[in-house]
Amino acid sequence: MMPAKEQALHLEIAEYLIGNIRTGVFAENEKIPSEQELCLQFQVNRHVVRQAIARVASLGWVTPVQGKGCYVNRIPKPVRYDLSSRTRFSENMNSQGVRHKGQLLEWEERVPTEEERENLALDDGETVYRLEILRYIEDQPLSVTTTVLPVAEFPDLPDYFHNFHSLYDILINHYHFRPIRERSVFQATLPALQDVKILQMPENVPVMEITSLMKHPGGFPVEFSISRIRGDMTKCLVEF
Repeated sequence: MMPAKEQALHLEIAEYLIGNIRTGVFAENEKIPSEQELCLQFQVNRHVVRQAIARVASLGWVTPVQGKGCYVNRIPKPVRYDLSSRTRFSENMNSQGVRHKGQLLEWEERVPTEEERENLALDDGETVYRLEILRYIEDQPLSVTTTVLPVAEFPDLPDYFHNFHSLYDILINHYHFRPIRERSVFQATLPALQDVKILQMPENVPVMEITSLMKHPGGFPVEFSISRIRGDMTKCLVEF
């Protein structure tokens, strides 16, 4: 276990490096100071510096290159994610001039869980579609969403999955309505291993988990979803 003094020093060095990356002192693809330079600057041994660099790398700020040092990763500017009763991901990104796309990773028709059945007010025997949707901004994975929809409300939905790019475009164009947000619950949490791989993110960077229920304009529930959004790439605006 690292002594308390060394622990404090390695955190100080890590914060120094991250702070300089945030402010652009160390630019994208630029090499950060070497172990030797940091040892001299902070008057510490190599073990402390290596711990600091390992921390910065584990948080996704730099990538070590054997024999060459560490280079600053491309750090995306956080996008604003607006949440209101009628917001859509596509409209959110379009309004900010951000390139985006959606990808349907997988889907299945199955029996709902108890939570899904209760939220969607389903009768026994009814089935649901479960979709896994990955969304990108500027060619980088931003969020993955598990979306559950009642089969009875969306007959032939899989027929429209070819060249998928937006679920709500399908609902608007083929089912002629736009879901309305009934409620959303926010929770900051660490990502599951599968989401770490899909979102290509460090496992110790939090995600914002948003559990939402959407209703038909007629008042009945039609969509239950759980989104996991990279916390380092998003800031949420909730409208009342």
